[in-house]
Amino acid sequence: MQYLTFPWEQAGRLLRGLSLSGPAGNAVAWTLFLIIGALPLAAGFLLWITHRARRADLLLAALSAALYTSLWFFVNPSYMDVYLSPLPTGGFAKYILASLTDSLLLTWFLLRFITGYEKAERGKLLQCLQFLLYLYVALLAVALLRNGIGEFLERSQSLTENNTAPGQRHLTVSIFFLGLQIFVNLLPRIAQLPLLLLVGSFLGSCRKAAFGPEGGLKMERLKKYSGHLLILILTVNLGFNVLQFLLSGILLDTHHRILFPLQEIIVVLGIRTLSFLYLESRRLKEENDMII
Repeated sequence: MQYLTFPWEQAGRLLRGLSLSGPAGNAVAWTLFLIIGALPLAAGFLLWITHRARRADLLLAALSAALYTSLWFFVNPSYMDVYLSPLPTGGFAKYILASLTDSLLLTWFLLRFITGYEKAERGKLLQCLQFLLYLYVALLAVALLRNGIGEFLERSQSLTENNTAPGQRHLTVSIFFLGLQIFVNLLPRIAQLPLLLLVGSFLGSCRKAAFGPEGGLKMERLKKYSGHLLILILTVNLGFNVLQFLLSGILLDTHHRILFPLQEIIVVLGIRTLSFLYLESRRLKEENDMII
């Protein structure tokens, strides 16, 4: 959970180290403390004088107060349990401080984003949506890789330690099937990655021409692949269960499950419905253009 306090705890340690280094370091620490805490107010002032301020920017004052409070406690961590809780929390209070600051920062950013794009032009909206979609794909890919590797290492170590079967063959096959099982469990979310990339590519085509031939081709491809991916998820899970059953005599650990990927079904049906609507609208537009 240490990453939850990044970068506020690290900034507090840096300021504390400077403060304890001597009078000059203490002066630098106080200067940095005042500058960092005032950054949201400075950003709000800059937005106001450039006539780009919105009502969401009122949160910048609260964010500045939260920054000053969080940094002070991270510089002086021994005071957290004294002032923030009637009972000792064992250092848990720092997560509360960091989450408060992060939630204020994220809420301000999202409110500005929502209010800023209410009247934006189509191209700008699609560009922003495409960027957020690609960012989500990157974060999801990293999370899936991290969770998959972490789960495999933890469970394979536990399987190795608890192994009582003679010989190495049972353990080797079981560890291989363990990795295969983790992959099958993550497959519904992994399958979303190429689908979302296709959606992002389609949005890029729509920026050039809403009903152009390139956009129509990509939507046709998206409609086809969405159904194929759902079939892949179901058949792979069924095949894995059958394979486990056939090799159950030598596997040290088996997991059978009935897969009903409701989320993936909703996503696929939603994409296919939107694709039908888009392609029908494109066909009607082409017919109207021919009449004109």
